[in-house]
Amino acid sequence: MRPAASVRHEEPAMRAQSSVTSLSWIPSELVQGIPRLAFDAGLLSYDEPPPDRLDDVQALKNKSAFRFLNHLRAVAELDGGRIVDVHLAPGSGGVCGLTKFLGGAIRYPSLRMPDVVTRKVSDDGATALVRQTTGGRALLPGLRVAHGRLHLATPLVWTTLELAFHADGSVRHRVTGASRFPRHWVYDDDGTLIEKVALTDSHGWMHDDPADNPWRGVDDEALTTPVETALERRLSVVIMAADRDVQRLPAGTALFHQGDEATQVALLLDGIVEVTRDGTKLVELGPGAVLGERALLEGARTATVRAVTDVTVALVAGDTLPRDEAELLVAGHRREEVTQD
Repeated sequence: MRPAASVRHEEPAMRAQSSVTSLSWIPSELVQGIPRLAFDAGLLSYDEPPPDRLDDVQALKNKSAFRFLNHLRAVAELDGGRIVDVHLAPGSGGVCGLTKFLGGAIRYPSLRMPDVVTRKVSDDGATALVRQTTGGRALLPGLRVAHGRLHLATPLVWTTLELAFHADGSVRHRVTGASRFPRHWVYDDDGTLIEKVALTDSHGWMHDDPADNPWRGVDDEALTTPVETALERRLSVVIMAADRDVQRLPAGTALFHQGDEATQVALLLDGIVEVTRDGTKLVELGPGAVLGERALLEGARTATVRAVTDVTVALVAGDTLPRDEAELLVAGHRREEVTQD
């Protein structure tokens, strides 16, 4: 009797696919210095805050709702429990927005730089990385001084996005670099807003050395923070429409002190703050966070809020927020009750 032949069961080849998108736009309160004159004079236009979801990029482009968009979409090929290849998926790449001039009477595209893409699969097939830089500059040149020299060109805008695939099929994303201006928002594979690049510096961006960019091998590190709540986003519209006092504070400055009388609330427009109570750090917060709302209900500051980086905040009178909205905000935050590592 002949022995039965052994049968080898091959694991079927699999694919893992994911995407991450950044959208770059110009908020009204973050332009500093001489360039602001062109915006305030109506020659150039600020952008309205982008939507919470990216459902129709072409419609946003037609409305001139963003400056640049970086859409990284990639696929990892797995075989036998190992990643054997990683590559871009159709639709990946950069998209130039339309810049409005003279109040929108003239709209023109930006000059797009070539996309820079790198791919790597680890030797053991456990991980794979794909990284993509996209961006460009405004079509109309402007005079600026960088490192003591006069340049006739607007500075570059870019983001560098990364997807990391793992052999178990999981994927993580990261913003590894970004220009210091304008604001960059980040959307996940479902098109949902999930985080923001926390810091902008329009003055430094205007005076950066033109050679310091990813196309010359130099990238700026990007620090991101989770997105604020939907309620905070709604209240930010109320705050920005009110009589507000916009202040720029250096790192280390205390915005609110625990125990002080409460008269104002703040909307964090740029930068990162930390919230501490009795000397214990509770949480760090980024752009979009509404600060100081608990004190409106309790009569005094229940925590200290201090700038971790340089920050820009909009301060308004406490009664700007409806009391019921402030109560909902407090219930949703509960910052003083949970200590975060």
